[in-house]
Amino acid sequence: MLHDLLVGGQWQKADSETGAVMLKIADRIKEGWLRESDITKFPQLDLQTIDYLWVKHSQERFGFSVQSYIWKNVEQNYGKFSDAVGWRLNYRWRQYSELIFKTEAPMGHLPAAPFFKSNLAIGWAATLMPKLAQSYTIEHTL
Repeated sequence: MLHDLLVGGQWQKADSETGAVMLKIADRIKEGWLRESDITKFPQLDLQTIDYLWVKHSQERFGFSVQSYIWKNVEQNYGKFSDAVGWRLNYRWRQYSELIFKTEAPMGHLPAAPFFKSNLAIGWAATLMPKLAQSYTIEHTL
């Protein structure tokens, strides 16, 4: 289903599906959000698969490895990262409903659902970045 949504450019539905898939893999459907510890234990292969689908079908605009690249370029500063991907604007955190679900969104803007609880960004997203960096290194060195 995620594949079909991304192929069809249905970015908001694909983002929601990404969040749902990640919750299922982490066995956190009932809770409805991921904890930092869930991310550190998240299976690398699943992360790479989700990333591959996003990167491929967004022409390299979106995906975890794109976010990882941005993370490295902003010297691993979460505020700068959030500004760069458009999750924060003029020092104000955007609510999930305010995100841009179009290809005109900033690079790395999506997927975002795994990093939001209810309608607000949660700061532990930086925990995923080392896994993303590993994923990026593995994927782009093959």
